[in-house]
Amino acid sequence: MSPVLRPTFSDGQVIGASDLNAHVDYDRLALGLHERTEHLWGVASGLSLREIPHTMEGETYCDVELSPGRAVDRLGRAIVAIEPRLLDPRELESRITGAQTETDVYPVFVQALDIEHTGQTRPGKCAVGQVSRIEEGLLISFGAPGSEIPLLEQRPATVNEELGAPPAGDKVLVGWVTWNKKLGRFRTVETSVKGRGVRYVGVVASEVVAGGGALGLRTRPSGARYALTLTENSTGGCELRFGKQDGPLPPSPTFTIDDKGNVTYAGTLSPLPAANVLAESGVIFHGLRLPLPAGVDEDQVSSGKVRLHAVLAPLLQVPASIKASAPIPVVQQCSADVDGDRRVRCIVRWYDLAHPTQDFVELPSACSYLLVASGT
Repeated sequence: MSPVLRPTFSDGQVIGASDLNAHVDYDRLALGLHERTEHLWGVASGLSLREIPHTMEGETYCDVELSPGRAVDRLGRAIVAIEPRLLDPRELESRITGAQTETDVYPVFVQALDIEHTGQTRPGKCAVGQVSRIEEGLLISFGAPGSEIPLLEQRPATVNEELGAPPAGDKVLVGWVTWNKKLGRFRTVETSVKGRGVRYVGVVASEVVAGGGALGLRTRPSGARYALTLTENSTGGCELRFGKQDGPLPPSPTFTIDDKGNVTYAGTLSPLPAANVLAESGVIFHGLRLPLPAGVDEDQVSSGKVRLHAVLAPLLQVPASIKASAPIPVVQQCSADVDGDRRVRCIVRWYDLAHPTQDFVELPSACSYLLVASGT
């Protein structure tokens, strides 16, 4: 392959058409190589499909309009529409072969198209039929259901690929349409099919630097969207924030990390992070406080850094004060408020089964316990 040639001129040189064309070709080559090596191909702006609804013979259908916009194909060529374009239903109808159902979706593509214009004048000449302008237009085409899959999965172009005569097959997907066979018209516009969507342009970079101390990633150019921002503050700190954003307002603090590593989130973590677990067990009497496991202090509990969990079971031994031939215990309470003072409350009511009509005796009791402290 020939090296990249940059045209140069000198005083007194007779500049011919090939010299001027070389200048244009050099600029176009530089732009194309920039697009294919530093960016990812796809739709850059606009080029969306819009339904214009109608009714005929009691059935609904629509015209489909392609909005103005710009895309870049896999080879780095710009595809530009400066005004709305109506899609021709006859173009799709001519491509439909075999059985067709209402659920079939047909991809819509745009591709670069050079259109020659003739009849421009030259100094000292009358109007001639030579080509003097080339319109960088676009062609709208339709594909069979599923034909967009290999296009979306194609690899990026290399630096030296198709620099001479670009093929006509490099297309950019802009959406899908469904077909009303009875009316021979479009039925609906679809923006995604089975998880596949329109591909948009991207950036190839190992580093992105913000000039003003704030860097953002947003799901849409404006309006209500989601954003991930990295912003320095006036005190020398920084915050990473994710949330919903409305226009120029800061994103809602759904998830934030500050420069000290503190994490704040509005939802729940799944799965939960691994926790340090300490436990204490033993026997305790009614009215006493559950002791904390070794290594856990009151400040950790009160600040919420450590959570407590307790399991208690009453020890049902007949007290010596019970004068009954057939004592039956009924536990009235056996608990401890682990979020409060951790004081044990264990009360047992004793009945004499041999004398059920006699009054019961209610006494405090001992219980076994297991207290677990967990924290990250």
